Amino acid sequence: MPGKRKMLEEIGNRHLRKEFIRIFVLISAVFVMNIILYFSLSLSMSGLYVETSGSPESMADDVSSALSCEGGSYILSDESASRLDSLFVWGMLVSDFTGDVVWSHNLPDTVSRHYRISDFDSLASMNMAGYPVFMASHPDGLVVLGYPEGSYINVPVSQPVDNIGRIRNTVLIFIIVVILILILLSVIYGWSSYKALKGIVKGIDDLSIGRPVHLKDTGRFSAIASCVNTASDRLQGYSAHRKKWIAGVSHDIRTPLAIILGKADKAGDSDIKFQAVRIRELINDLNMYSALEFSEAIDKKRLRMSAFVRNTAADFLNALPEEYSLSVNIDEAAENKYINGDTHLLQRALYNLLYNSIVHNASGCDMSVSLGVSGKKLKLVVSDNGTGISPEILKELNLRSLSGTKIPDENIRGAHGLGLYIVAEIIRLHKGTVMYSNVVPKGFRTEILL
Repeated sequence: MPGKRKMLEEIGNRHLRKEFIRIFVLISAVFVMNIILYFSLSLSMSGLYVETSGSPESMADDVSSALSCEGGSYILSDESASRLDSLFVWGMLVSDFTGDVVWSHNLPDTVSRHYRISDFDSLASMNMAGYPVFMASHPDGLVVLGYPEGSYINVPVSQPVDNIGRIRNTVLIFIIVVILILILLSVIYGWSSYKALKGIVKGIDDLSIGRPVHLKDTGRFSAIASCVNTASDRLQGYSAHRKKWIAGVSHDIRTPLAIILGKADKAGDSDIKFQAVRIRELINDLNMYSALEFSEAIDKKRLRMSAFVRNTAADFLNALPEEYSLSVNIDEAAENKYINGDTHLLQRALYNLLYNSIVHNASGCDMSVSLGVSGKKLKLVVSDNGTGISPEILKELNLRSLSGTKIPDENIRGAHGLGLYIVAEIIRLHKGTVMYSNVVPKGFRTEILL
């Protein structure tokens, strides 16, 4: 037991390590994608400051350098003047001494030509008469450049309006891409987990009904799949050994049992013959139990139930002791009804119900078999006027019949052997139902719908 626990702990730890590695790789992938997007955004942002015409601040510095005084007049180089014209930018030079505009280029009429010292505060706000302005110092004063209205806004970093929109869109795209990556990775991870678990769940379901299972022991849940495969191999091995053992015991008992039956016939001893027949039926039940325990396949053929019931009852009557009686009643509506069924299995079910009445009523009883129609199904009823069974066992029998439990309870096996369990299993394989009840004032009744 400690060895198995240690093995399971090792399998669990190995599985956890693999899951941790996968999650780490997933998070790392998201992190790397974020880094890539971050640098892409940074490059895009850095590109916002590099324009073909230069930034407004550098433009103001260039104009200040290109503005010179010759013969009492200020002259701007042709190159700088062309750059201002191409961008629809006006410019002026405000004298430090007089506050007058001593030079201008394309200066609008709405812009003042004289300034006081206090007016320079408004110039620092980067807005003049609605024009975004940018300044640069000059030996004779202050160079002011005015850009078209609405082309720039006053932010800590001077940017064209178009660039601000590009920044907003880039950030939005960054967020959306990260979310989409996370969703995509989650879907991929969840779908792969679902596919792996779906196969494992089906394997466990097959394992519960005795079917051989072999799952692929690779991937995320390889440890669990390996455990299921190991359990399946062991169960199949146990089942094979059990079947061989039951077959061997049955074979060893049949030979002496045949001798007993032969001598009982010659001696005319009906009691010995009946007990020998009972032993034979127990052997048959044991073999049938082994065959049905993990079997879902049956040999169904078109079967006329009225003829089947008569023939089975006639065969059973041949070995029936004197203290028992058997009557058969078939409704006219059921006379020509057919079902798809396995003749051998259904015969075993009917035999078991009749033998159950005999075994539990040693002093004798009257038995009856009736066949009728209930809705779209055939109703087969086997009853006796014997002692019946206790309410506890009756309840347990019906619960197990309805739930389809394959292994009979110890109390049921002790009180009624495997007979009633085999009946319920055979009817279940025929997609039918079985209900047990006590008869008033006394007796036992089994109702089968097929």
